[in-house]
Amino acid sequence: MVTGLSSCPLTPLVDDGVAGASFIRIMERLEASGTDSITALGSTGSCAYLTGGERARVAQLAVEHAGGIPVFIGVSALRTSQVLMNVKEAGRAGGGHVLPGTYGR
Repeated sequence: MVTGLSSCPLTPLVDDGVAGASFIRIMERLEASGTDSITALGSTGSCAYLTGGERARVAQLAVEHAGGIPVFIGVSALRTSQVLMNVKEAGRAGGGHVLPGTYGR
């Protein structure tokens, strides 16, 4: 069970894509802050606006740069098939938790 404060980082974008280096810096700051968990790709993480590949990259970066802090990966999408793909990618990234949700309901 994960308890305490979960930080929900923004996903910085530049030139119509994910700003990976900026996201890594955010993750490093969160690791140093003492947060209890990190929730990547939630609504503050621009999840609705990213391609599947971008979401997979953000999930991977979040897990790689969390420094052992538990990472939740948002998997929300408009279609069930997209949610299932997002769950698969979260698993590939090594995220131990997913944050479900729906859009447009």
